[in-house]
Amino acid sequence: MAEPRPNEASRPAMSLATKLVLFVFLTTFGTAMLVSWISIEATHTHLTQVIDQSYPAALERAVERLEERLAQEPALPPEPVLAHLLARESLPPGGLLLLLDAEARHLAASRSGSEEVVFAPAAPLDEKPGMHRFQDARGREWVGSLRPVVAGSGLRLAILAPFDVAFAPVLGVVTRIFVIDLFLVLLASFLAFRVTAAVLRPIEVLSDSARRIAQGQLDHKVPEPATRDEIGLLARTFNDMLQRLRRQQAEIKAVNLDLLERNSELQQAKETFEQLSITDGLTKLHNHRFFQDHLTREILRVGRSGEPLSMLLVDLDDFKQLNDRCGHAAGDELLAGVARILNQSVRATDLLARYGGEEFVVLTPDTDLDGAYRLAEKIRTAVAESSFILDGSLRPLRVTVSIGVAQFAGDRRAFFRAADRALYRAKDHGKNCVLADDETVVA
Repeated sequence: MAEPRPNEASRPAMSLATKLVLFVFLTTFGTAMLVSWISIEATHTHLTQVIDQSYPAALERAVERLEERLAQEPALPPEPVLAHLLARESLPPGGLLLLLDAEARHLAASRSGSEEVVFAPAAPLDEKPGMHRFQDARGREWVGSLRPVVAGSGLRLAILAPFDVAFAPVLGVVTRIFVIDLFLVLLASFLAFRVTAAVLRPIEVLSDSARRIAQGQLDHKVPEPATRDEIGLLARTFNDMLQRLRRQQAEIKAVNLDLLERNSELQQAKETFEQLSITDGLTKLHNHRFFQDHLTREILRVGRSGEPLSMLLVDLDDFKQLNDRCGHAAGDELLAGVARILNQSVRATDLLARYGGEEFVVLTPDTDLDGAYRLAEKIRTAVAESSFILDGSLRPLRVTVSIGVAQFAGDRRAFFRAADRALYRAKDHGKNCVLADDETVVA
């Protein structure tokens, strides 16, 4: 499986910029909520303290007047009288005085037509100090203080105010804090976005450059910011690394080219050596070693196919006398000239090789003894009709060859002996002739 390629699809689901903006947003929001809660709690505590301090004073005055009236009239006055008495007191905005019996039922109120107020579930009235909460029949919340009236009578006087009126400053503070918090959160998020974009833009450029380099674009140059901070240093370091990498790549490429050239030269030298190892240096024909190897392959082939295989042994006549008379250099020229004539006379399917000294051999596949004999005659005639100019002399020289022919009969050594025997018989019969094994033909 191919290695995944870095691209846009491989980026994380949430970018670093989104994470930073989200972090700043949550941090700012959490801090704003904490400060808001502290502010609201402080305001609530302050108002509770104000109620605990101011309500009891007003309540104390109302209790004194009520006790004075009850002292003058032992019997409890009727509700209108009590309501009129309670209505004379100075109360907080929206507040009222409420006279309760021992079972928390109201007997009179400072305002006529006031709703029935019942004590919210809590501790008994005489055991719960400080601010108390009440609830009317419609579920509206009230807050205030309680004081007993005439010890032992079970009467209690309560000074109450609606919760939303008493704690209106808290609600105002909550609204203002919410607006301020919303503004701060939005402002912090905007600033975080702008700052994050400014900071992360060079990082995104570096990330994109890193992906390009990973894809092999080594000619890419990382844009360098004008700042001298860590991002700028990192960008410059990236470009320095790329320059060194490009230089190293160029050096490696040059080394590879040099190695390729050397390998090519070695291959050529190897091919030349292999060719020289199977080629005769003087005649440029195949040498004795190659002929033996090729003969082995041909014998195996004809053993499978049953096709005929013949051999011609060609020997220059009186070559030793020519060497003695004209010199070895002339003899070498003559061997090279005869090799060219033989090469022009054989077929493309035949194998021509220098067997040794002035002796040549021709291996003719898919050729019987008669066909090999005709080829030998063609070679003998071509050599006999040719003339050679040797050693810079203008005198033409003619030479002849004797040829022995044999056909393969299943035994390699017997094959050679038959061709060699035929060659010697040709020499004995006056040279310049072709003889097949056990058959003499004079040219």
